[in-house]
Amino acid sequence: MPTLTLLYKHRALVRVLVGRELSARYRGSALGFLWSLLNPLLMLGVYTLVFQVLMPSRAAATSPYALFLFSGLLPWNFFSASLTDSADSLLSNGALLKKVLFPAEVLPTVSVLAQGVHFLLALPVLLGALVLGTFGVFGAKVTLTLALVQAPFLLLFQGILLLGLGYFLSALTVHFRDVKDLLGTALAMLFFATPILYDLSTVKPDALASLLAWNPLAILFTAWRDAFFFGRFLPLLAWVKLAAISSVAFLLGATFFDRVRDTLPEAV
Repeated sequence: MPTLTLLYKHRALVRVLVGRELSARYRGSALGFLWSLLNPLLMLGVYTLVFQVLMPSRAAATSPYALFLFSGLLPWNFFSASLTDSADSLLSNGALLKKVLFPAEVLPTVSVLAQGVHFLLALPVLLGALVLGTFGVFGAKVTLTLALVQAPFLLLFQGILLLGLGYFLSALTVHFRDVKDLLGTALAMLFFATPILYDLSTVKPDALASLLAWNPLAILFTAWRDAFFFGRFLPLLAWVKLAAISSVAFLLGATFFDRVRDTLPEAV
């Protein structure tokens, strides 16, 4: 595919820009990259205080709720931050975009990869919390299994999905600036329609659970929860669906980006 060929050809440029993006985020910060560990650690502390001490969950299926919530929120933060940054990537780098022969696809790709690095840096906090959870530190005990080996493949599929959505949103935002404002609202609505705060098995009535299951993101975030929190392996059909959703999103996003590529430098 032309997009993949172009990205491979300019892989050195992608690597340099990702490094620049990461450095710029922590420039002037005393703790630097340690914030990628401290932020999720603080999040976990707050969730533990609220949901284990102040408002303890009574649902056995999602207990300990602090770890249940944390295992879904980390990949969601990766998802939402990637889309937000991708949507703005072309507008905020207009000078680069107007340079002759600059590969525009690189900019949303850098946004996704940079957020992916932040996600990877936060994973040790989640894994450490799960290890502590096996001793019942957060209340009910959790069980670590070999299901964790699914994480790299889930990360791959989520990355492919985000690239496709990122290409589409970045190109669309150049022509319709309202997209950035609408995206925030759309992500807020999508957050509650995706099984992050809850597990689909606990949703009543069953008709509502069936409706929420049609959300294309439901299978992805259920998979993250299964791998980390429940210690379950995904059935083959779930992997097929994940591959199909990610591939279709990437193909559609890359095709749309390629169609409007020539209009981007002038519109930005």
